[in-house]
Amino acid sequence: MVETNTPVLTLVIKSIESEGVTKLEEEVQELVGTLSMLCSFLSVKDFCSFIFSEKFKQLTMQELEIVFEVGIYSRHEITLQLSASVDGVILNDLIGQNCFENDLVICSTMDDLEAIIVSWLTNF
Repeated sequence: MVETNTPVLTLVIKSIESEGVTKLEEEVQELVGTLSMLCSFLSVKDFCSFIFSEKFKQLTMQELEIVFEVGIYSRHEITLQLSASVDGVILNDLIGQNCFENDLVICSTMDDLEAIIVSWLTNF
């Protein structure tokens, strides 16, 4: 019997300033290409590790308007919007799930993000 692991979370670029992409370094352009397709993560820890990786920071700290959608793999209609700032990772609840005060939270560390995502997932 083949053992399969079901992903927990998905990530995809929701919107991006397309004109700015051509001005990026080739490695960053490749990451944009990858994240333009639905990416999945087997654990919350893997997801958070990627979000706080140097490669992801390199992408999000560009002068480029980029917004991501985070979803629950098994319930694709349940999503959060993710963006980044110098203060950290910003999660917005745009569909009224009441998971954050004022539907927004800023996570300045990987541990903060992991706790918030785990809390969000336990509501479903």
